[in-house]
Amino acid sequence: MKAMTAVLVAGVALAVSACGTTTSQSAGTTTTSRVVATPASSQATQPGTQPGRTTDAPNSGGSAPTTGDPGPVSTITGDQQPAPGTAVDQQPAPGTPVASTVAAPIGSGHNLCFDLNSELAHNAVARLAATSAGPWQIESASNDPIADGCDGVLSWLTVTSGNIHPYTHVMFFTNGTYLGTATSQPYGYTEVLGKSRTVVSVRYRWAKADDALCCPQGGPSIVTFTLNGTTVQANGQFPPSN
Repeated sequence: MKAMTAVLVAGVALAVSACGTTTSQSAGTTTTSRVVATPASSQATQPGTQPGRTTDAPNSGGSAPTTGDPGPVSTITGDQQPAPGTAVDQQPAPGTPVASTVAAPIGSGHNLCFDLNSELAHNAVARLAATSAGPWQIESASNDPIADGCDGVLSWLTVTSGNIHPYTHVMFFTNGTYLGTATSQPYGYTEVLGKSRTVVSVRYRWAKADDALCCPQGGPSIVTFTLNGTTVQANGQFPPSN
């Protein structure tokens, strides 16, 4: 069975590595390993500030300036003791939860690292070549929560053609960047089985020469796509090229 070189279509540049392709054959099964392509405030009171004065919590760009007139800060020195009821700086008790913020990348939404309704998603779909059945239809996407962190997460989006037996493109994203499609051409009978933070598993089936379109007997073949920086590597057997 002929293996197809999968190509990720990137924004302004793409690179395909053919020299990384290896093929092994055993008992009628062919396994192909290839490189596919390279192609966003809360307030918290800080210790030492007077009651009623707040500072902006640090954000991803660094600490924000103190708001308002800071005025003199009261300190206790020597044998001075605070009057009863006077508030003093305190450290949180051990085990007390400390609020933290997690950066959300471009294309996130609904508490997910990647939102299929985002502008990033729609702009990427608009770059695909149109099908004979009309525009591509967004079907489903990964659901990694922002709370778990989004840095280095491989997100996916599937789009389908509008005909009775649709073709499917699997599209990849990471850190607010569109990486491209899993394969250079779409295939029918394509399903994303699952994922981890950096790996997406896709199952492919295909109809053989005498198969009815309802009942493909080719495959199934599971291909894994692994994120390495901004490169996605594919490992597995793809359907035969048309």
